[in-house]
Amino acid sequence: MKPSRWSSWDAGTIGSVVNDKKVIGWPMSADVMQFPELLADLAVKDIKIWVEGDRLRCNAPVGALTAEFRDQLRDRKGEIIAFLNMATAAARQQPAIIPLQSGGTRTPIYAVPGHVGAPFSFSDLSKHLGGDQPFYALQPCGFDGQSEPMDRVEDIAEYFARQIVEYQPTGPYIIAGYCSGAATAFELAKMLSQRGAEVPCIALFGPLHPATYKELPRLLYFVARRSADSFLREMAKLPTLGARLRYFGSRLRNLGERVRALVTLARKSKEPVTIDPVLASRARLKSTAITALRRYIPTPYSGRVCIFLPNKAWLRSGAAPHRWLRVAPHAEFYFGPEDCNGPLMLEEPDAPAIAELYRQAIQKAERLT
Repeated sequence: MKPSRWSSWDAGTIGSVVNDKKVIGWPMSADVMQFPELLADLAVKDIKIWVEGDRLRCNAPVGALTAEFRDQLRDRKGEIIAFLNMATAAARQQPAIIPLQSGGTRTPIYAVPGHVGAPFSFSDLSKHLGGDQPFYALQPCGFDGQSEPMDRVEDIAEYFARQIVEYQPTGPYIIAGYCSGAATAFELAKMLSQRGAEVPCIALFGPLHPATYKELPRLLYFVARRSADSFLREMAKLPTLGARLRYFGSRLRNLGERVRALVTLARKSKEPVTIDPVLASRARLKSTAITALRRYIPTPYSGRVCIFLPNKAWLRSGAAPHRWLRVAPHAEFYFGPEDCNGPLMLEEPDAPAIAELYRQAIQKAERLT
């Protein structure tokens, strides 16, 4: 067996991969994080180590393997083997595939986030679906601040399709989408189905139809409705009329402060400002994703589509979820509780209710088969 390629990588390269992966299911202790430095020290001396099954192998020039190195390899063999296996798996990971829950026997879910591209918007939902449900979020190009975002839904879907097939060559796959990511999920499922993959279901969570961004009055209504719903929800939590009036007054004062801040900002607009590169890249990704959604025209799909809305009122939110029936006439609608916070429907405290809706949809399919 050939030595692991980790034996010749430097600490910077190893550390880069490790740091990229540690937040997505590769938890590491401070002790484990010392291994890249150890491997780099070995590589400098042309000492190669690799894993064969449950054994750690070593090949070193004469005199290179000091007593100190030998002791470390012997005393921490198990940890080093675990690190090398973990690092190799991380290196093979497709850049778009973010494993939120990799274990389980159910059909895996591959989920497209909204236009901000944040894969961890699915974290709470995946947790409440249980340990038997594999769940992978899909990270779009541009989210890492290094690659270029794509401005066509078809191109984004094609990119995800290649990544999924490389990661899992054969289906079945359940494709999910949240908010504006619903359009990409819809196109992605169509692509995979047309190429012979089994896609039992498309799960659209609070989907925005492309019409939302094509029609200015609808967009303005959608934005205003979201703001009003949030305001009314907070008002309803207050126990007395006096408390509600005070809350209303505080909102007015906040609005006034925001207006004054905007005026001050306008006066200082000629002064040079430093823009955070991460925030700038995320803003560009969001703008490009909205452009892609605005350009997209869905076409008919004959497979199963399940649409999960935060509540029945969302039908009148301006997001135009009913328009998906034009291309998926047999789509099934599932509604969350009346007090579900629409823009945050996949997060706590509403994630358990939405997870239960998903389970109901899957159980319905299982009863029909």
